[in-house]
Amino acid sequence: MSSRSGKRIDWKRREIYSKLLSPELFILRIDGRNFTNVLKDFEKPYDLRFAKAMVETCKEILREFNPAFAYTFSDEVSFLFRDIFGCRVEKIDSIIPSEFSSRLSLKIGFPVSFDSRIIYVRDTAEVVDYLKFRQDECWRNHVNSYAFYTLLKEIGDRRKTQEFLKGRKSKEIHDILFKRGINLSKTPSWQRRGIMIYWSEVELEREFEGKIVRYKRRRIVENWNLPLFDSEEGKKLLEKVLLDVVDR
Repeated sequence: MSSRSGKRIDWKRREIYSKLLSPELFILRIDGRNFTNVLKDFEKPYDLRFAKAMVETCKEILREFNPAFAYTFSDEVSFLFRDIFGCRVEKIDSIIPSEFSSRLSLKIGFPVSFDSRIIYVRDTAEVVDYLKFRQDECWRNHVNSYAFYTLLKEIGDRRKTQEFLKGRKSKEIHDILFKRGINLSKTPSWQRRGIMIYWSEVELEREFEGKIVRYKRRRIVENWNLPLFDSEEGKKLLEKVLLDVVDR
């Protein structure tokens, strides 16, 4: 096809992201689009059925595309990848969220969609720092979700509930909920700290020709009881999860 000037157009050169590459090691975070309305019929502030569907979908992505882990809370997931699709941004940002969207949609029975963004990380120390950052966001989301949906039952109007909570500090929100019988430190761990799905090597054994043969296999672990990532227990867990991620 020719342009108005008569020159033939090279349409391949107009593909905006076709040559844009990510670093070899990167995090892909996907977020649900308009999930407040999409999940209006699910239990609030948290629905275990939805959380399980998210985890099962994460496990499918691990099996299919082999990220080192998935960390999820609410309607977001962070995956750690190394050199997938030749690091082509257009493929990473389209294939993973579309795969996740279609697989999750089948599990919950109606269509959902996710967007995505790539976050580059230089080493495992930055991966750990990123996970602390997202776990902090998980906690803030936890506090705000409980506050909003608890008070919405009393106030009965979304806008007025938002206005009532606007500008209130975390301690004040804690007190408001505590008076209503909700202790945020006693809610399920997965709501407060998120869920991690990751690969782990396990040693197995079987009998072969009268001898016990030991061998190792990779298994997917889903951890619903995460420690704080900045605690000693959390650091040890992440060290195990991230073992050889950079050098492999």
